[in-house]
Amino acid sequence: MNKQLMSSVTATVLTTLLGTAGIASAQTLESANSVETANADALETLAASDLQETVSNDAVETASSPRQPQVAIAPSLTTLFPHTVGTSNAATLYVRNIPVLTFIAESSTNAASLDTGFITPEQVLSGEIATTPDHPLARAAAVAQKINALPPETAAELTLKWNHEARAYWVMRGEEAIAPIDAQHILPDSTRNWDQDALQVTNRLRRLVGGAGPLAMANIIGRPQSQFRNTPAPAQSVGQFLQQGIASWYGPGFHGRRSASGERFNQNAMTAAHRTLPFGTQVRVTNLRTGASVVVRINDRGPFTRGRVIDLSRAAAGAIGMIGSGVAPVKVEVLQ
Repeated sequence: MNKQLMSSVTATVLTTLLGTAGIASAQTLESANSVETANADALETLAASDLQETVSNDAVETASSPRQPQVAIAPSLTTLFPHTVGTSNAATLYVRNIPVLTFIAESSTNAASLDTGFITPEQVLSGEIATTPDHPLARAAAVAQKINALPPETAAELTLKWNHEARAYWVMRGEEAIAPIDAQHILPDSTRNWDQDALQVTNRLRRLVGGAGPLAMANIIGRPQSQFRNTPAPAQSVGQFLQQGIASWYGPGFHGRRSASGERFNQNAMTAAHRTLPFGTQVRVTNLRTGASVVVRINDRGPFTRGRVIDLSRAAAGAIGMIGSGVAPVKVEVLQ
């Protein structure tokens, strides 16, 4: 019995001790979990504090440090193409891939075109393409920069004004001079009529910048009488050759191929295909819907679709506003 009593006492003591130890262990574990939770909360608070401090420091640094500003650059409307005209350096300014204005330098016996192909105005203005300030490419880039800055809705504000002091036409937007038209700044596909050339430059810019309608000769501001200007005589039609009919255009699929004249077709040049006119003939093509006209050189044969009288290059078609329609009623005049 004593042994049973001792066993009961021992069991009770052990149970008590084990129970106490279990409780102590549970309390210790709970305490540890509390510490861990507290530590995690502290770390989270610290991380949030660090993040807030980082954001605050970034804000202070952005406000006070001399970081270079990030300038958003809009897609350029313009490209430049350096070349030569006779013995002079030249550069043609394109707007939406349509030639608008050719810049010509003073005559030089050793003129050499920069062999770069098409370039952007930014390449010239940044100094990536080295030029002198009076080089046609530098002048073209300066005008291109003004054109790129024109919002589309301002296209209808572009006007043509005669500058009596400079003896030149200027494309204007209000009081801002955009581009001159004179002996060193000419329409790439000249009609050999100064008034008409200047008007075409203006109307192309109006259409290409924002889709504005064309101006008429009567809209030229301060247009002088012809006796005050030394301008070439207007081109005349040869004989009685005159055609009216439908014009079409061709481009990408034929670009680089040999034309019927033997030269390679260039969709960006002012050329056209005609069924009978001699190669090299200069013709004026007028869009009867819009009144816009362009002078092209015949260097290919066609079109061979019934009812069509001439097939224009892509650039020439763009110049008279028929890219979208594909065809247009036109008048074709042969020039001297």
